[in-house]
Amino acid sequence: MPARGSRTRRTVALIATATVVVGVALTAPAVADAAPTNCAATFNLFIPGTWETNEHADPTRPVGMLAPVAAAIEAQNGARAQTYTLPYMASAFDNGHTYADSKLDAVSRATAVVKSYADKCRGAKITVTGYSQGADAAGDLASAIGNARGPVDADQVLGVALIADPGAGTKGAATVGPKTSGEGIAGPRSQGMGTLSGRVASICDPKDLYCSIRKGANPFLGSLGSILSKAPSNGNTNTSAGAGGGGGTAAVVTALTSDFSGADLPGLGSNVDALGKQLSGTDTGGSIDVQKVADTAISLSKTLSPLVDLLQSGAANTAATSNLAAAPVGTPENAAAQVLTTASHADLTGALDSAATIANTAAKLSNNGATTLPATAPEISQLLGTAASLGDQIAPVAATPADALSSASSVLSVLKPKVVVDQALNVVTGVTALDIPKILNNLIVLPQRIAAGDVRGARDAARELNVQLSPLVKMAAGVDLKWVSQILAIIPDPTGYTQIAALVTSILGNVDVIKLANIAGQAQEIAWAAADKLFPPPGVLPDPVGAAAQTTALIPLGLELASVAANMLTGTAAKTDPALLGKQTNPVGNAITTQAQTLDLAGLAGSVSTMARSQGAEDLAAVVGEGLNAASFFASGAHQSYQNLVVDNAGRNAIQWVSDWLNLQITRAA
Repeated sequence: MPARGSRTRRTVALIATATVVVGVALTAPAVADAAPTNCAATFNLFIPGTWETNEHADPTRPVGMLAPVAAAIEAQNGARAQTYTLPYMASAFDNGHTYADSKLDAVSRATAVVKSYADKCRGAKITVTGYSQGADAAGDLASAIGNARGPVDADQVLGVALIADPGAGTKGAATVGPKTSGEGIAGPRSQGMGTLSGRVASICDPKDLYCSIRKGANPFLGSLGSILSKAPSNGNTNTSAGAGGGGGTAAVVTALTSDFSGADLPGLGSNVDALGKQLSGTDTGGSIDVQKVADTAISLSKTLSPLVDLLQSGAANTAATSNLAAAPVGTPENAAAQVLTTASHADLTGALDSAATIANTAAKLSNNGATTLPATAPEISQLLGTAASLGDQIAPVAATPADALSSASSVLSVLKPKVVVDQALNVVTGVTALDIPKILNNLIVLPQRIAAGDVRGARDAARELNVQLSPLVKMAAGVDLKWVSQILAIIPDPTGYTQIAALVTSILGNVDVIKLANIAGQAQEIAWAAADKLFPPPGVLPDPVGAAAQTTALIPLGLELASVAANMLTGTAAKTDPALLGKQTNPVGNAITTQAQTLDLAGLAGSVSTMARSQGAEDLAAVVGEGLNAASFFASGAHQSYQNLVVDNAGRNAIQWVSDWLNLQITRAA
């Protein structure tokens, strides 16, 4: 979970996921790197939160939320206590890693470090402290040790402190400070803390949804959080961290990941120019180095591939791009909007095909022994033409200022999860605001009233329909309904709450909602005018001829509305194939209208009505009403304010309490 300011990549710490590069395994650090230079009486391991550290950080330099705790231990104990701040991925949906990948990396590295120290320094005692994602990893390590599956015996551990633990609620972890009404977003650890029970302290701000969420009351948030906190990327086959696995979960992860770690957006234009020079042989006396051509084309493919994937998903929709564009000029968010806008005017799919063609052809030539060729060779002439097409295809993006291209990657890499959480929560909330039975009724009644010439009836039905469609229009304006319906359809939610939202969304995804609202609006306007002529105020004569003319204008609207309604109301629905996730080349509408399962509209209307009146709907509305940023799961900055959270009668905050408690354990063990 994130621990810094309001940058976009912070917003997806919980639900954070991206793909691990194929062939790169998650490994613990080499023992030689992990081993301490000297032995101290206690080894104090600190595991920072998301983005507070990285794999190459200096373990002797405390960072982030836990830095004051490490400083307090060093100040009071000197050489008797060694502090070690764990370097690890600390990622969440960025640079090709899922949250689960990153946490597994932390657990693996922490296990190796603790074992290395214990093996070298016999009899040394150990403390472990974690914050946010680091608390998630520290809690897993503590659970393993307490259940005799860890790197050391439980009697070597003096204490474990967990701040903002996504696994909060684990049996054996004692709550310190204010009581919470929920549990961690990742869910409690099933094995508990075992023999470490009583030596594990857990602190959570009740307003922090990472460690305190009522999943029964907020089934969508809870289910999505559980998936994204446990699901590894496709490149990580190690599921020992409790990853959920399964085709649906894997599909969710794939749909939400963008790996820009190998992308060189600022170098896009220069790499295309370099490719042209390499193929023309102007700098090499007419001799073409085929391997260099292949390498440059591969580099271009790595840049174009995630950008194309992002554009083909529902994440780069107009509303999301507009939100980014609203950020101040010069920010990464605004830069990302520039890139998405220019990319929409380029042929990046064609460019990716061109780059792949050049790379494959050059690689084949090289493998066949043709490491160099003259510029006049027919194969080179063909590749030169493809490179020229590539330049034209990417021209709008390549013309984007280099500084904008450089800063955009950090935002683009986390755009998918940010947008899907934002949009999906909007959909689930919006569905509860829809009066489905009345919408369905008026979609049928309004064309009938128009056909019967019932001006007043048409006016009233159109007016009601306009009011009823209002939340739907708002939802459709900011949400890619088809994409979100695919995500919702495969989120396991035993309450059925999310599945109802998925079904409604998939149906609405087949309807031109804006067009529907426009028709209803026009019908209302015309019906009002006709009614005014037929039923004028006192002292004004009725104008049946004028009313008839107005009513005639209603007929085509009634026919159009009936057609739109028929498409919506006579469709069939089935669970969306997870293979469609994140792509719009196979619209959900095709799946809905070709499946054999008949849609029970009456049952759907009843289910939605029940859901709208449920405690879950009320709690979800309350969460949004309390100021929750749907894209980030942040509630009033609670996740970042543990230095201000008072946890005892002495007025100590969470950081002070942990510092004093650990120092007390170390002193007692001396």
